Amino acid sequence: MSLITLPTLFMPRSVVFTQSVNQRVSAAPFGGSEQAVDLLNDRWLVSLELPPHFNSTMAAMEAFIGALRGQTNWVNLWHFMRPAPRGTVRGTLTLNAAVAQGASSIEVTGCSPSTGTLLAGDVLGVGGLLLMVASDCTAVAGVITVPLTNRVRTAQSGGASVTWDKPTAPFRMLATSGVQYTPGVSQPVTFDFAEKI
Repeated sequence: MSLITLPTLFMPRSVVFTQSVNQRVSAAPFGGSEQAVDLLNDRWLVSLELPPHFNSTMAAMEAFIGALRGQTNWVNLWHFMRPAPRGTVRGTLTLNAAVAQGASSIEVTGCSPSTGTLLAGDVLGVGGLLLMVASDCTAVAGVITVPLTNRVRTAQSGGASVTWDKPTAPFRMLATSGVQYTPGVSQPVTFDFAEKI
């Protein structure tokens, strides 16, 4: 089991980036009331489609699909439609304090500009996790408290690096994919991936 590198022509023309929440919902048999339990093991699912390519360039894509060996190996992916925050926060970011497993927010320091912003839907990377900003937030003196849509799956240490430029997480391919060749041009290739836990 190993990490496989994305081919250079892996540039999706469409992407669906979905949060999968591990939860259990049960209903009372007589009263009809429901109870939902959040099991705090969120993961990302990604479905994407590559555009048609000239047949001569698709050998590398076939090799990539073969190298993944189904779900045996994995690849680092990011949110292809938002590789960097829409907000203004940049700089060398780190966690301002340790973050417990299951936390719904993180505190980040090193923000440039010191009053920079993150906007709902921006994605940050911490310790191999992709964390999505739940609502707009603004830094104060270079420190920003970031509410998250997904919970922190594993505890993180204070001072850990926070990535804002193409943050990645490891993903496994869920279904076998392949290249369909037609005269001159291959057809679009589709992929379904799930975050490796």
